[in-house]
Amino acid sequence: MYEFLLAEKHFVSLKNYFKFLQALPVTFNQYKSFSESLQRQGHVLTTLPDTQRLTVLASFSTGYLDQLARNIAKAGKICDENLIYLSDFIQECRVLAKESPRNGRGITLRELDFKRFSLSRSPWWIWVPPTDVKGLTHELYFRLNRATSAIMELKAVPLELNLDIHTVFSRFVRSWTLKSCQCHSHYSRIEAWYVEGGFSLSGMKTPPAIGGFRGASLAQSKEHLRELVAVYTDASSAINNLSDFLYAMCGFSSTAEKELLAVKPTMKLSQLISSLAQVEYVLKEFVTMRHQIQQWSR
Repeated sequence: MYEFLLAEKHFVSLKNYFKFLQALPVTFNQYKSFSESLQRQGHVLTTLPDTQRLTVLASFSTGYLDQLARNIAKAGKICDENLIYLSDFIQECRVLAKESPRNGRGITLRELDFKRFSLSRSPWWIWVPPTDVKGLTHELYFRLNRATSAIMELKAVPLELNLDIHTVFSRFVRSWTLKSCQCHSHYSRIEAWYVEGGFSLSGMKTPPAIGGFRGASLAQSKEHLRELVAVYTDASSAINNLSDFLYAMCGFSSTAEKELLAVKPTMKLSQLISSLAQVEYVLKEFVTMRHQIQQWSR
C-alpha cells in the first residue's frame, strides 16, 4: 500500500542527483579557468564558492548512495534469515489446530509439545533455548526484532544524505546567483559564465546553446539554473519518501512484535492462531515492502 513512496520517478531523481555530483569536478575546473581569465582582464572577483569543500561534500553524498544500496542488501539478507521461521511457525500452528479438539479451542499452549514445531530444532538461538511454546514465540519476537533493527539502520543513511543534499545545493546554487565580479553587476555568476565564458553546466537535460548568441546563452543559463533547482527538490523528495517508507516498515514490524510478546501460556491454540493472523498479515506487508525497496535500489 506504500509502493507509491518508492515510485520509479523517485529512483530516477536520485540517479539524476548522482549524475550531478559526478559532473561537479568538471564544472569547478571550467569555472576556475573562467575566473582566472576574468582576473587577468582586471576584474575584481566576488568571493568564489569553496569548491574544495563542495567537492568533499559531493563525495560524501556519493558514498551515502553506495552505502544505502549495500545496507539494503544487508537488511534483505537479515530479513530472509529470520522471517522464514515466523512463517513456518504460523503454518505449523494451523496444522496442529486441525489435529486438536475443536480446532484448537480445547487446548492451551502449555499443553502443547513445543517439539512439534520445527523452530524447536533450530541450530542457533538469539535467546536461551526454549522449553515450551511461549519460549518459541519469545524467540520469534527476537528474530523479528532483528529484522526490524536492520530496517531501522537503513533510516540513518537517508537522513545523512538529505542533510548533504541541502548543504551542497544551498552553497552551490546560491553561488551561481551572486555577481561574478565587484566592478560589473550586469550578470550573475552563471549568466556571465554562459555569456562571456562560453561554458555551460555539465549534466543538464537541455543541450547547450549553439552559435554564441548572447540572448540564447543568457536564456540557457536561466534554464539550467531552474534545472539545478529541480534536481535539488526532486532528490530531496525522493529521500523524504524513502524515509517515510522505512518508517512504515518499522511500524508494521513493531505491530507484529507486540502480538508475539502478548502470547501467554494460558492462551488457547485457537487464540494464538487468531493473534498470528494479524502477525501474518503484517509479515506479508513487510515482505512485500522489503522486496520493493530491494528492487528500487538496483
